[in-house]
Amino acid sequence: MDKSLKNEIATVTGILALAYLKSRRYKAAALLGGLATGMYLTSSTRPFQWEGKSILITGGSRGLGLALARQLVSQGAKVTLVARKFEELARARTMLITEFPWAEVCTVMADVTRKDQLSNAITEAISAFGVLDGMINNAGAISVGPLESMTRADFEAQMKLHLYAVIEATEMIRSYFKQRGGGRIINICSLGGKSAVPHMLPYNASKFALAGFSQGSAIELAKDGIKVTTVYPALMRTGSPIQAVFKGDHEKEFAWFETADSIPGLSMEVDKAARKILIGAANGDSEVVLSPIGKLRVIGGALFPELIHSFMVMINTLMPKGQSGVRQTGYQSRKLFENSILTRPFRQVARKAEARNNQHPSHDAEFNLGLHS
Repeated sequence: MDKSLKNEIATVTGILALAYLKSRRYKAAALLGGLATGMYLTSSTRPFQWEGKSILITGGSRGLGLALARQLVSQGAKVTLVARKFEELARARTMLITEFPWAEVCTVMADVTRKDQLSNAITEAISAFGVLDGMINNAGAISVGPLESMTRADFEAQMKLHLYAVIEATEMIRSYFKQRGGGRIINICSLGGKSAVPHMLPYNASKFALAGFSQGSAIELAKDGIKVTTVYPALMRTGSPIQAVFKGDHEKEFAWFETADSIPGLSMEVDKAARKILIGAANGDSEVVLSPIGKLRVIGGALFPELIHSFMVMINTLMPKGQSGVRQTGYQSRKLFENSILTRPFRQVARKAEARNNQHPSHDAEFNLGLHS
């Protein structure tokens, strides 16, 4: 039995024991209490080991994808990095091999929203290492701006990348994993797939859709020995804001987003996030909510939906008010963040995250959003 499942059953059993104790049914309370304690103390199924495994990571050339690759190769896994830019892939491979000279790294240039290219990436990964043990669907893009500035194209681009590409990847790999007796799929969703954030509606909508597909596929693929883990990160210091796509008042939108992304405590260090993701997946967890803030938000939304709604309405009143349908990358929108006295403490944090995670300037917002290859 998986560790997390056992702990949850033990918790429920413990709650029942307390209920029986309160009703003075002492024998039943003692029996259930002993059972709960025993379940907590006994060993669980040995976690899945990443050493020697072949793992494909979409969006693996930078950000969280690169951090996951870093953690995997440090544990002896072989990785295939998939991304659209040759130069990013080359830099990522060099970074990994420099830090881990023993690293076995394959790179494949592919757009995961193109079915033929996605299929080729999977084939290349299997060819490179003779086998594929797991797939991490991490490729993503961030769209920021007020709803009034968004168009159908913004929503469709996010759905195509965050949902349809993952559906197609799952379809492609399912029969292969089934024939091998199992495999691992990790879908990088977002806390934005459980709790909507103002000025990120296309992103929220696509991540909510991904969450539904990922949870459902975890149920249906379990019979084939395929473990699917849905990951819900909150803010992480990946350096990715310069790659995000902004509308509305570009500079103010970027300033709030980059600042929030750079505050320790509010945002998580990306290598720590990658470690937690891999531990959760190795344990066979169906869901991984990474940060304490994320867990509080999920619990708060379930118990106090109106209170949380009112809080988010208040947050929305503080957001930038400007409207513009023009798309700009974060790098093109960073003047206010770079020059304001208020954001000075966060600039060094942002630059460190960019350098660590292979984030280089981008000037093509349409490309970043996936509107053209």
